[in-house]
Amino acid sequence: MPVATRKMETVRRELKSAPPDGFVVLRQLSYDEMLERRDGGIKILMEQSPGRNVDAKTSMQIANRWSNQFTFPRCITDHNLTDDNNVPLNFAGNIELVFKSLDPKVGAEIEKYIDELNQEDESEDFTPAASSSSQDGIKQPENDSPQS
Repeated sequence: MPVATRKMETVRRELKSAPPDGFVVLRQLSYDEMLERRDGGIKILMEQSPGRNVDAKTSMQIANRWSNQFTFPRCITDHNLTDDNNVPLNFAGNIELVFKSLDPKVGAEIEKYIDELNQEDESEDFTPAASSSSQDGIKQPENDSPQS
């Protein structure tokens, strides 16, 4: 029978953005953690008050920050990354502080590997939106448009 539980083994990823030998060891999120990650980002967006002059781009940045602050400590099980004083970065500690000093190229590369491991790819949409094109590129009619 097919096994449908998350993979418990970890994967090691070499970081091109942290030469000469930077690496992270990652574990997969459970489905429950993935749902919590998605829900948390949406909750952050919904909490933005309409009168606060927060545009969509700013709201998305806030949701992305929350999502990464949620996943980095859960997915990174080992690494050899340090700060300028040769002190290991503590992804399980004050993640906001780590993010403030983390090289953006290193952070983006780790984020990419976490997303790959958890198959968080925006192109993987199992249910196309009503107004989207079908897989063969032909625009599908919308069901709720008025007929004349």
